[in-house]
Amino acid sequence: MKIKSRRSQLILFIAISYSYLWFLFGIGKLFDISFSYDIREPVGILVLLGIPASLFSASFVTLLSNGKGSLIQLFTHSLNWRFSPKWYLSSLLTPLLVAFACGTAAVWINDSQIAKNWFSPSMPLGIMAFLLIYIGLGEEIGWRGFALPRFQESFGLFKGSIATGFFWALWHLPLFFIPGSYQYGHSVLFFIYLLICWTIPMAIFVGKAHGSVIPAILFHVSVNFLAFAIYYPYRYFYLFWGITAIIAAVFFPRSLNWIKHRSARGKHLEA
Repeated sequence: MKIKSRRSQLILFIAISYSYLWFLFGIGKLFDISFSYDIREPVGILVLLGIPASLFSASFVTLLSNGKGSLIQLFTHSLNWRFSPKWYLSSLLTPLLVAFACGTAAVWINDSQIAKNWFSPSMPLGIMAFLLIYIGLGEEIGWRGFALPRFQESFGLFKGSIATGFFWALWHLPLFFIPGSYQYGHSVLFFIYLLICWTIPMAIFVGKAHGSVIPAILFHVSVNFLAFAIYYPYRYFYLFWGITAIIAAVFFPRSLNWIKHRSARGKHLEA
């Protein structure tokens, strides 16, 4: 069975990604398991299985729709490293600069104090490095490599990027109901807003890298590194990410050329 419509492929991708992750969430709730990244615990295994849900879904839909050739293309195109070094740096540094701005504003305006243990990894550095890379690869090939160009083809570059951020955020919804997760007890609406703010510059970086998701992976690694290891005043966190998204939106490209080029290559393989 081949699914020719890229919009149908996108719908199937979302359905599988959500169903797979939420099924694992159901197992955790059934056995009343608290969240943990520790792979020595049962929930740690469930987390490791759940992180690449979008990667599995994108791979399955691509293989089902267009065969092995398109699956190979998805990975080679998504992980193409030949683009300007400035986009490597921009992807890594943007979250760090936002964190610096948040901390600086909180100190100057509210006399907040930087914690003495500001660098306090929540897990051993080796495990943290593995998780940072694993999470980036597990999520970004699916959401930015597969879903983003299809959303942008359907809704345009900017609205398609917002749609990607929205569905990416809702995919995390089960984490808001698992004690011990970073999302537990926080606002779902603020989380959706935040991931949309992240997705706008990420989409620009991916576009500048000609569809490679390596900038998105580096951005994701940087964001999670801050969450897992750095303590700084979060008072202006949502404000500065909103400002970052607005600035990025001003410079958002208007052309769909890189998406059309990618689609043309995919159609060549499907023929």
